[in-house]
Amino acid sequence: MSRRLGRWLAGPAIAVLALVASPAVPAQAAVDSMTVDMSTYGGTPTYRASGFIYGLAQNGSTPSASLQSQIKVKTMRAGGSQIGCPNGGYVNGGYTARWNFIKAYYARARGTGAHFSLLVSGMWGSDGVCTVPRWPGDSGNWTEYTAFINQLIADAKANGMTGSDVRWDLWNEPNIFFWGRTQSQYLEMVKRGTQMVRAAIPGAVIEGPSYAGVPTSGNAWWNTYLDYVKANNVVPNIMSWHDLPGDPATDSANLAGMLSSRGLSVAGESVNEYGAFGDEQQPGPSAWYIARLERCNCDGARANWGMVGQTPSLYDTMGWLVTANAGQPMGQWWVYQRYASQTGQRTKITAGSSHDGTVFQDSSARRSVSVLGAKAGGAQGAIDIRYANLPSWLVSGGSVNVLVERMPSTNAYVSAPTVVSSGRMTVSGNAVTVSVNWASAKDAYAITLTP
Repeated sequence: MSRRLGRWLAGPAIAVLALVASPAVPAQAAVDSMTVDMSTYGGTPTYRASGFIYGLAQNGSTPSASLQSQIKVKTMRAGGSQIGCPNGGYVNGGYTARWNFIKAYYARARGTGAHFSLLVSGMWGSDGVCTVPRWPGDSGNWTEYTAFINQLIADAKANGMTGSDVRWDLWNEPNIFFWGRTQSQYLEMVKRGTQMVRAAIPGAVIEGPSYAGVPTSGNAWWNTYLDYVKANNVVPNIMSWHDLPGDPATDSANLAGMLSSRGLSVAGESVNEYGAFGDEQQPGPSAWYIARLERCNCDGARANWGMVGQTPSLYDTMGWLVTANAGQPMGQWWVYQRYASQTGQRTKITAGSSHDGTVFQDSSARRSVSVLGAKAGGAQGAIDIRYANLPSWLVSGGSVNVLVERMPSTNAYVSAPTVVSSGRMTVSGNAVTVSVNWASAKDAYAITLTP
């Protein structure tokens, strides 16, 4: 009998009944290990970790929709940032150009099966680059903000953007320079905006606070925010924050305690910026973040700090998954492609000290796919992946076929993952151990088991 799984967090590795050295590398002491218990599984794929902020041309045409569909992107997040700067956005009379951008991105999201997070702050003109002469509610005057939200609502209705595939993300990173006033003024803005959108669009999905940092019970900003949204009945449907860096599994657990202590609940959580550009936007850390997002059942969107005219640009590379300008897959794109290829049932994996992964098993396809990575700065060397309690449908003649693929860290085009090894391994005690020579923590690996 299978056992249903909700959340599971990393814990001590359990011992398998037998260890079989992989033919791919010489036997050596493992510096880290992960254990897959194939008798504990449940839950079908959602590909919730596949998403990015901005990352397409302003007209939504490039990179190709195929590159997005092949990795089953579920989240697109944008608000027209940097368009028309230094005087862009509604507050500078530049609303139309940014709304045309929103329409193009929403069409792309709808056509590729993603939901769209409408970044309202970007539409206002707060994007870290443009001049912001006024902020919502300055001097206690909310007339301009009310007109702005009414304009957004009217345009959303006119363009069919009233379903659950649109999330209203009222302000990006309000605890830093994207918001130029007090927290109390921000909270009043949240209340007014939330009430207006919900009144005009029944069932509208509100996302927030999109905090620049992680939720912790000792954070005064978070405590003030949660107390306010509860008291004013404007709790967002989706609670969001940024891991730059962070650990979604740990952060989600912290947030759960903060919500529970207030008697609050939300429909979901979104780490709507994760993986800082540089060391974290590499194949290994990308796979690690995917695993951590799967553990907390959190949606995710890769961060993007690009500037127009620079490489990478804000409007290119899908969050550094494909090459700049040419739009060709890099190593980290293949991590998401292998993630998108996972079918069947999510399977329990016990993380190592610095390595983690996402594992699915599909009895109909007679296949199990694991996507494995290390957090930035993780251990390098021999890494053991122990598969315990192999199902009978996966074993043939006392052995199982093991394909090990590497997704390399590079900023250049990668035509396909590198095959490290492919061959049969003897099953002993209903278990096998695959040992990978993980020479760089920036690389990721996929392991496919078939009969």
